[in-house]
Amino acid sequence: MKAKGKIKVEQEFCKACGFCIEFCPKQVLALAKVYNLAGYYPVELVSEDCTGCGICGLVCPEACIEVFLDQS
Repeated sequence: MKAKGKIKVEQEFCKACGFCIEFCPKQVLALAKVYNLAGYYPVELVSEDCTGCGICGLVCPEACIEVFLDQS
């Protein structure tokens, strides 16, 4: 079975810079429609096509994205 990726975003630390969205090869990230406490729209996973490549976590200047692989 093909590995699927998931991300966890620390919503309150995300400043909506958009780097993760820009560099995601599968284009599975988007800004949420709800503000965080700092007044930014945090990023969220909007598709199940994430491969878990980890690029989003590498380019995040706030280091608020964790990437997980589900290999089951």
